[in-house]
Amino acid sequence: MIEADYPAFSLDDAAADAAKLLAEAGISAAPVLDGKRYVGMATLPGLLAGRKAFPARQTTLRSVTLDPVPGFSGDAVIIESLEAVSTVDAEVIAVLDEEREYAGAVTKRAIFMMMASLLHAESEASTIEMEVPPPGVRLSEIIAAIEKNDAFVLHCSSKPYGTMGEGQLLTFRVVSHDFFRLVRNLEKYGYLITYNTEYPDSGYDDMREKALEFIRYMDM
Repeated sequence: MIEADYPAFSLDDAAADAAKLLAEAGISAAPVLDGKRYVGMATLPGLLAGRKAFPARQTTLRSVTLDPVPGFSGDAVIIESLEAVSTVDAEVIAVLDEEREYAGAVTKRAIFMMMASLLHAESEASTIEMEVPPPGVRLSEIIAAIEKNDAFVLHCSSKPYGTMGEGQLLTFRVVSHDFFRLVRNLEKYGYLITYNTEYPDSGYDDMREKALEFIRYMDM
């Protein structure tokens, strides 16, 4: 995920050259280094602020105001620091190594793609969200109920809900041979489904509706 060859500047680089590179590459910001130490972001809006053209040739990045975007240490810490990363306005994040020296950059787009992969959002799967009131149930019991219906849990997450956070809101990413039947059976087990991905090919079809009605009848 780290882009070691992402554009980066030194404090002694000409501000005009930095602005031209950013403009030609179609990016809005790039890290600035003092040796191997990351010191901030050079942004295209910042380099062009108050000017009708590129900065003068003699102006270096050392003499312009850099955007104080924080650096983050490694892939794992970026994942653990998503809340802090989300507050960064720049489209790129500087990544630091164990010695706090510059190791490369990662774009927010790459972070989103990584999270989509972790959550299996890009796979042929479906999402189920259910409320579990206090005192709650064991997560293993719900997973067992899902897998009992010929489904496989790819990912699950939990967060508190309710005025005092007394309940749980569980989200599952699942692969199922019959998602309609899975959801209906979970509801029959007493689980309150608050959201589910639309059933595949869910457009109205008379024969399909009759088949589903027959399934419901057989399940009674």
